[in-house]
Amino acid sequence: MKKLLALLLITFSCSNITQAQVVQAVSMAAPKDSSGAFATVSQQSFSADIARKSAVVYLKKALSPYEDAKKKTFSDELDNLLSTQDYVTQAKFSDYLAQANKAYTYGVDVANKNTVDNVAKLAQVSNLARAYAVGRSAACFAEQEKGSYFQTKDAEGFDITAFSLESLRSNPRYGLIDNYYHGFARIKKDMVYGFMNLCGEEVIPAQFDYAERFNDGKALVKKFFWQFIDIDGNESEPLENVVDAKALRYGISWAKFKNNKVALIDNKFDVTKKPISQYFDEIEPFVGDLYKVRSGKLYGLLKIDGTSLLDVSYDKISLSDANQWILIETNKKVGLVDVDGNTRIKPTYDFIRNIVINTDVPNNAATVIAKDASGFRIIELNERKLSDVYASIGDFNSFGLAPACKTFGEKGLKCGYINFDGTEVIPTQFDKVEAFGQHGIVTVTQNLTNCSRPVGNCQVDLVYDRFGRVIIDKMNPEAPVAIRYVVTDTLLASTLIAVKTLIPTEKGIDEGYNLIDKGSFKRFTTESYRLIRKFDRGHLAIQKDDKWGLLDNFGKEVIKPNYREVVCFSEGLYGVKYDNNKYGFINKTEKVQVTFEYTEIRPFKNGLSIVSKGPNKYGIINKFNAKVAPCLFKEIKETDSGYELIDTSNVIYTLNKAGDCNSQNCTKFYDIIRKANQKD
Repeated sequence: MKKLLALLLITFSCSNITQAQVVQAVSMAAPKDSSGAFATVSQQSFSADIARKSAVVYLKKALSPYEDAKKKTFSDELDNLLSTQDYVTQAKFSDYLAQANKAYTYGVDVANKNTVDNVAKLAQVSNLARAYAVGRSAACFAEQEKGSYFQTKDAEGFDITAFSLESLRSNPRYGLIDNYYHGFARIKKDMVYGFMNLCGEEVIPAQFDYAERFNDGKALVKKFFWQFIDIDGNESEPLENVVDAKALRYGISWAKFKNNKVALIDNKFDVTKKPISQYFDEIEPFVGDLYKVRSGKLYGLLKIDGTSLLDVSYDKISLSDANQWILIETNKKVGLVDVDGNTRIKPTYDFIRNIVINTDVPNNAATVIAKDASGFRIIELNERKLSDVYASIGDFNSFGLAPACKTFGEKGLKCGYINFDGTEVIPTQFDKVEAFGQHGIVTVTQNLTNCSRPVGNCQVDLVYDRFGRVIIDKMNPEAPVAIRYVVTDTLLASTLIAVKTLIPTEKGIDEGYNLIDKGSFKRFTTESYRLIRKFDRGHLAIQKDDKWGLLDNFGKEVIKPNYREVVCFSEGLYGVKYDNNKYGFINKTEKVQVTFEYTEIRPFKNGLSIVSKGPNKYGIINKFNAKVAPCLFKEIKETDSGYELIDTSNVIYTLNKAGDCNSQNCTKFYDIIRKANQKD
């Protein structure tokens, strides 16, 4: 680390790269993003003085969290420049790099004194090392007066201004051009590897058989032997006994040795000659900064700092479905460990599955379903509570409920629903439970031997809501009818859930529907109807035994299903079709207001309705069935001012909205009325 500090002090004040090979940009395209693909960049190129400012902004953002709050390392002058000026001059650049060096030095000193977890310390030092490397690479901008640079993102997603690597992709000499990572781009040129800085200079000439990316100031390279190279191109001694290596992160790498064992090494391995971990037969990435290790046939877990999280003593180690917990297996028994290595469930179960973390369910703690010789149970991990033992537990749904069944001696298997802590929301007393509909209701089934229809054995359904409340119960608990229900996801009038109902009759099964209020889960209909459809804003049309009626918005039958058809509701009267296939009007008490004598009726407007008794027999009536215009006209049209009547001779009469004639031929119109009134 001291060597890195010394290098920083020197190279931030001047840039004396003697082996630099400047590569000129050929064309403009997009550099790669953090996934390796090339990211979109601005089509505008920038000069070196703007690139210098970009480098200073990057360093200040990266190092400010680690600077000394009491002795400010970044000057007020720099803060003022970043907010008011679009560029940094060559003269000021070295001074700002020195300020970054001061923040870096302080940050490293604080990190080394920190007593936090080793991995957290590694991450902090790594952030500092990345900033150091970027600053070292960006020092080349101090030498540049001209140049063309572009805004882009490096492999980790950080904003940088740099030479366009994509401009080299058409050059056949390059077999690999990595995106910038820790300030440097790995390249493969003429079949050997090297590195470029942010200016596009080949500061470490392509010369290695293979090279990994820089990893906190050093890169693993191979020139027959494996060794390290630092960001100034200084090569270490060959890494003793290493036959293969791969960079990880935080200055840690995976290494394979001549004895065919593997271990983790740090960037000091060329000096210490000692791995930071034990030797294993296998090390592979597991999750985050954890690695699964194998010795012989047993497995364990290793932190990236080389310390053990789980001893190598398990037959199998794997991740849970949600990648939140670690499953351990020994002697064919499974347990659970958290990512900190704490045993949450000892390996005593046949299997553990369906780890549920559902943030949509209030007050939900992480739970698992575990099975041993006694059966299934719910284990709540935060308090390690156990539920009752069940013969089976299904998957949890979006309402936080899972189907569960118990065995009750001679009664056999009985099922219900449980929540995350094992509480039975729907009791385990049913022979079958269906899946919940998307609106939160479910059908459950009981096998009974005392049915009144059909007589004897039958299956009877009940409907529950997601809170465990019975919405539709058995009609007669003593001798129930074998009514079955099918929960649907169909909504009527946006607030009513349709439940299909199957009722046994002497002729077979009578299908119908019930309605459940979506908000309260209360039953909206008191009985089943063959069909239910929207009628108007205040009513639903219902059919029963081939007859129609109406429900109001409270589920009350305002018109009983006694009519062949219900066609309209206007001005307090309902237009209905009676058994004689004729239409009339009834009031809210179902008293006949207009007798059933018409083949067609229309809603009332201003107390009047257009009616018909057949072809060319249209007329106008009021609410007492008084014939304002007898049914003698070929056609009647509504107009803005009233009505237009056409007789069979195509003579036109006009009436106002009250039904009074206001045309020039009113005498003839009233003569028609007089003659109609004189008939029996």
